[in-house]
Amino acid sequence: MGVVENMKDVADLVKKFNDIELNRRILKLEEEVMDLSRDKRRLEDRVGELTLILEVKESLIYEDNYYFVQRGDIKDGPYCSACWDRNKYLVRIHSGTFSYGCPVCSSTSKVK
Repeated sequence: MGVVENMKDVADLVKKFNDIELNRRILKLEEEVMDLSRDKRRLEDRVGELTLILEVKESLIYEDNYYFVQRGDIKDGPYCSACWDRNKYLVRIHSGTFSYGCPVCSSTSKVK
């Protein structure tokens, strides 16, 4: 049984005693527990995001002003170095007739 469920059980018990002040304090405590549970979930989500960024970072190689993801023998890319360096976004570079460009930040380079 989790903390939230335990708090609800305690709140139900307090109602039986019909003590208004104790009931108010239990309700406030219940709200605080819910806030802490939400904060914990947000932090767990953020840890997951940062873990993913670290995993990607470990597989990145920088070559000819672009990033590539190297996993084993497979090399994927190129990706925009500006988007990764600024925001940690992997944005695939698009090729054009005379240049390569990023569809997000519009950085370009000439076709070699």
